[in-house]
Amino acid sequence: MANRSFTAFSSKLSKRIADSLTAPQASRQVRNKRGTRGLRETSAEIGNVSTSTLSRVENGNMPDMETFMALCDWLQVRPGDLFLTDYQPQQLDIDEEIVILLLGDKRLEPETAYALSQIVKATYRYLLE
Repeated sequence: MANRSFTAFSSKLSKRIADSLTAPQASRQVRNKRGTRGLRETSAEIGNVSTSTLSRVENGNMPDMETFMALCDWLQVRPGDLFLTDYQPQQLDIDEEIVILLLGDKRLEPETAYALSQIVKATYRYLLE
């Protein structure tokens, strides 16, 4: 049950990322940081991102959430820095922020990060009541 919930939430969050991520901004930053190094070398440096995925991102395609977080970590940028803002800061729901932060921790499996986020969200809601 928890795994299905994680999958559904991850899919919803990935769609939201894809809908508001600025592909030109992400691809430009990746291309600039990679410089003259090859895709294989850069892919190995980032970790868990294939050369073909890296190439697709550089060509303006949207990455999945795990790749997006790995690229943000490698680029040393906050995830919100790559979102469309229409001159306003991107507002993420507390649920999304918690999951993004926990999924960004490479020491945690995605399912564990999601389970932890559920515990934190429940505690947060309880404290607000």
